[in-house]
Amino acid sequence: MHNLQKLDVYNLARENLRAIINETKSTKDFGDIRNQIQRAALSVVSNLAEGAGSNSNANFARFLGYARASNKELHTQLEILSDLNKLQNINLINNVDRVGSMLYRLWQRIRE
Repeated sequence: MHNLQKLDVYNLARENLRAIINETKSTKDFGDIRNQIQRAALSVVSNLAEGAGSNSNANFARFLGYARASNKELHTQLEILSDLNKLQNINLINNVDRVGSMLYRLWQRIRE
């Protein structure tokens, strides 16, 4: 098991989740994108937590893969909001990219 609170990627993913919920709480148009974005951001954090609590590095790596996929989905959805001029905080995309890079590096390290 890994100490979740000591993982910088977990803490940044939580910051992103809070910022994304605040940013999207008033997004009402374009279908269900608000809920989808919030679910993807929550999935990144949740998969990190579940993986860190697993009993092997192989399981942790698997959950890191899920977190990476959710993070990529989140990135794409934020880009869509940006394309539609519905995203005020463009830094969110950069922060999501940072989480993606951190997840990838951790995933590589765990798999070694």
